[in-house]
Amino acid sequence: MTRDFTDAAYASLLDTGLDAGYDFLTVREYVQRETLPERFLVLRHDVDRKPENSTRFAQIEAEREIASTYYVRTIDKVFDPQFVRDLAALGHEVGYHYEDLDRADGDIQEARQSFGSQLALLRDHVTVDTVCMHGNPLTPHDNRDMWDDPTDLEPFDIIGEAYLSMDFTDVTYFSDTGRTWEDGALKIKDHTMGEGDKRVSADSTADLEALLREGRVSRACLLTHPNRWADSTTEYVAETAKDAITNVGKRGLTLLR
Repeated sequence: MTRDFTDAAYASLLDTGLDAGYDFLTVREYVQRETLPERFLVLRHDVDRKPENSTRFAQIEAEREIASTYYVRTIDKVFDPQFVRDLAALGHEVGYHYEDLDRADGDIQEARQSFGSQLALLRDHVTVDTVCMHGNPLTPHDNRDMWDDPTDLEPFDIIGEAYLSMDFTDVTYFSDTGRTWEDGALKIKDHTMGEGDKRVSADSTADLEALLREGRVSRACLLTHPNRWADSTTEYVAETAKDAITNVGKRGLTLLR
């Protein structure tokens, strides 16, 4: 049996989606298309750390001629010009994973100025059309609060925000935050805005594959954090332990709040 949250498990998830006849969309394509396919999966990745893991994911997808969206933080341990250029060269969309309200300690005007300068840093190397907030559970701010409406992003020539520009009454949202695809207390800030009633759930990647094979989901957005996924036993053990410790802290924060 394949271990969960490994490169092999992710490849299996993609193959299941292909075999089940889903179209794959980037966030940019979802926002831009006037007519959407009847059945599709929007693939979104948040590059929080370990960009080398995202490079592995990007190659796994490219081998299957699948394009996805990578939202990249601009902190030193993540941002690298060659890294983002390599993602784009493989056919993927690169977006800005912004955390400027955190940086500005809640000052919206300062946050928007920071957003513009960090966005320009990415645009020196790749085209950026969509963005997505980074959710740090240790700060009191939600970076989405920088915007009253997605149109606030138009002065930055941004056409969409991954949480604010997707219709989650139509698109079912799944995230691997907390090392589970199931919603709950571990997803402190990783939740959608204006979502509908979610009628299906998955804990493991195998559960999610079953939903796709059975056609119980017609349109979905799948968020992964590639740093959580491993391609070796050593990395698998380390990431599993790290998530277990992090999840204990998240549960504590939820109780405090």
